[in-house]
Amino acid sequence: MKLFTSSEDAVSMTLAYILFSGIFIVFSVIILINANDLLIKGPSNIVVKEQYRGIGNMISSTVTDMYLVAPENGYIETEYKVPAEIGRETYTINADLASTDEIIDINSTSSEKSVSVTINGIASSMPINGTAYSSTSTHRISYESRR
Repeated sequence: MKLFTSSEDAVSMTLAYILFSGIFIVFSVIILINANDLLIKGPSNIVVKEQYRGIGNMISSTVTDMYLVAPENGYIETEYKVPAEIGRETYTINADLASTDEIIDINSTSSEKSVSVTINGIASSMPINGTAYSSTSTHRISYESRR
């Protein structure tokens, strides 16, 4: 008959269980600490920048369409709608003259997210300037031509 006091099998099984559990807990803590950046912030930043780019392209095409149908002497106005928040952040839309083309900048008011979209080819004949805030959803673009 085997003596239980001289057997070390139970100690080695318990020690293996404790080591395995400790390694698993350390690995789980590392994953949980990095999960927010990997699974939430990364995809959220990509989605926000793509939506900013979509708004910039929409405004760019609206301004280009206005340029194409603008009368020689007259006034044209259009209305566009943007979401109040993207990714739980408000944003501003700036239209400024760059060195060669007009640039529409969409900037987050609470983080460093920013996207720039150009309006090609109309900078010399139809200068644009202005700022819109996302606090209201409906905005207007107007153009007055006097030649």
